[in-house]
Amino acid sequence: IFLGCVNFLLLKELYTAYGDKNAFFVNQGVNLLYIIYGGVILYPRMCFTNVVTPEMKALSKHRFVVMGFLDALGTFFTAMGAAFTPGSMQPLLNQTLIPWIIIFSRLYLRKAYTRGELCGAGLIMIGACASALPPMFVNDSEDALRWYAVVLYAISNVPMAMSSCYKEGNFQEQELDVWYLTQWVSIFQFLISFVFMPLLCLPGFGSKDGMAMSEIPAQISSGWDCCMQVSPDCRDKPTFWLLIGYCAVNVMYNTLGLYLVKVASALMNALSYAILLPCTTLMFFTPMAGVAQEHFHKYNICTMVGLLLALWGFMMYQQNGQLTDEERRSELFLSRTTTPILTPPGHRFQESFQERVIGISFPHAPNLDVNEARRAQGGSADQPLNRPLLNAMGGGSLPQPH
Repeated sequence: IFLGCVNFLLLKELYTAYGDKNAFFVNQGVNLLYIIYGGVILYPRMCFTNVVTPEMKALSKHRFVVMGFLDALGTFFTAMGAAFTPGSMQPLLNQTLIPWIIIFSRLYLRKAYTRGELCGAGLIMIGACASALPPMFVNDSEDALRWYAVVLYAISNVPMAMSSCYKEGNFQEQELDVWYLTQWVSIFQFLISFVFMPLLCLPGFGSKDGMAMSEIPAQISSGWDCCMQVSPDCRDKPTFWLLIGYCAVNVMYNTLGLYLVKVASALMNALSYAILLPCTTLMFFTPMAGVAQEHFHKYNICTMVGLLLALWGFMMYQQNGQLTDEERRSELFLSRTTTPILTPPGHRFQESFQERVIGISFPHAPNLDVNEARRAQGGSADQPLNRPLLNAMGGGSLPQPH
């Protein structure tokens, strides 16, 4: 929980310190550092262990390209909106990933959901809208909030949800080492993100009024100067350490999050999320947020209402996700749904580090559904997974749901 709060706080402070004009540089800096950090972990494991098998290496890389494109699109929209989307609003907007995943998994995977799960996802969406819409219409200052930035940040969940569903539908035959998959996706994500550079010419993408194509290289150079704390605007800001530190904390948070998902009970995961979401939301109204601290205005009451609705929706979603297969089939029958459930025994879910996560939601986090993992392993949703982290990450047979 502590690392989760620090992770979210550093993300907001990072983009606030660099500003919207340097947001593309920050996005690529994070992508590049993820390749470096991931390589430090992956390549020694490839040299001195057998966790990455020849079959994994021989797998076609076209699926990595698709995931890299979708993740690149998601992180690009996140970067374009993060600077002027209030930090207290970001955790709630991230939870809209859940209803988007439900929509795309229903269309792409033909996956069925219970009434309770659908109602929970609906409450999450209503909570996010309740927190975002009133400040967008009432707030007169553009120093901390711009309506188009909030829209871009919210839209970033769409390609992330598509990536998650694509992964679930295309990595069932061959399970990959989590770090091997993450490394390839990060490489393609970094390279593909350069394709989005022309979008910086549009108003709202990197600047309020847009910029000419000829100005884009200068903006990237400006981002580097800001990182090195050479430019006047960044000379007194710890921009270099914010970038390095955010990525380091993010990797540690992801690893611990993956460990928690594997060894903790479903109740423990639900409780950790129920604590984490309000903590990260309310933290931005305290001095602990530093330069990202927000003043509490009357319209922030809507943020509190949205927080309660999102928590209520998540707990409803989580509770109904713990139904046994028999209960799920019964409820789907009563709702007159004829679509088969695509989570039979033995179904495998591929782990990866992703931009968002259901339950514990932060950038570049592992997307693993606890209840699906327990059911697919042959146990109930309340049984703990007592397998060591290294065994599970080293090519074990734990089923997983990008």
